[in-house]
Amino acid sequence: MAGAALLLATLLPLFAAAEAPAPALPGRALAPRGRWHYEVPGPPRVRWSVLFRRTDGEDETRLLVETPAGRWTLRSTQPALGSGTREEVTFPSLGETVSRTLTPSPAPDAPECARISPPDACVVLKGSRGRFAAPLSAFSGKDASSFKRRASEVVSPEFLARLKGLAPALPIADLAFYSEDFLALLDPALARPPGPDLAGPRLPGCAFDTSFGVPCTADERRREEWLFRRTPTPSPR
Repeated sequence: MAGAALLLATLLPLFAAAEAPAPALPGRALAPRGRWHYEVPGPPRVRWSVLFRRTDGEDETRLLVETPAGRWTLRSTQPALGSGTREEVTFPSLGETVSRTLTPSPAPDAPECARISPPDACVVLKGSRGRFAAPLSAFSGKDASSFKRRASEVVSPEFLARLKGLAPALPIADLAFYSEDFLALLDPALARPPGPDLAGPRLPGCAFDTSFGVPCTADERRREEWLFRRTPTPSPR
């Protein structure tokens, strides 16, 4: 997971600096996809997989997260060229999703952000109960409580209550993309807590991923078997 986070942290400034269409970046096919799975026995027990996929158009990082309160799928995409990111959180048992688009320039479908200027950014939240857009700075201004209340209304009360179950997973490094300017806008209790990142050993994850509906390919299964092969125990003499 640390390798995936480092890769994204290295590439994001390059993406943000690009403003106009251009040929595909050299070397983008060097790491087209990858899977990492980790588990922390707890309590509370937290299990998660990081699935990374690269195309000519974008990078996608998908997190499959399980805590004692349930399971979530989190998806983040960043364009290969240009700026802006999109994150979404899905609670499969409810079939409900909330998304956040963050862009440093006014979005064509967000007139609410028409007057923003750097270093501010435009936040667009979409859920089962509607859409809400505002400058990011508004969530820390004098009317912050009103903006956060309106943000929380884009999802159902049940979904908002279930989001609290993600709390044990918030220290995962890859969830940093979701916490402060996304989940914490819906519920302040979902702010990333201080302290070290949540870390655990890397373990086989194909069975876990399959249970989320994202099975490994044959090549990925063979790679997992090779990575976690066990040395046979010598026969007693």
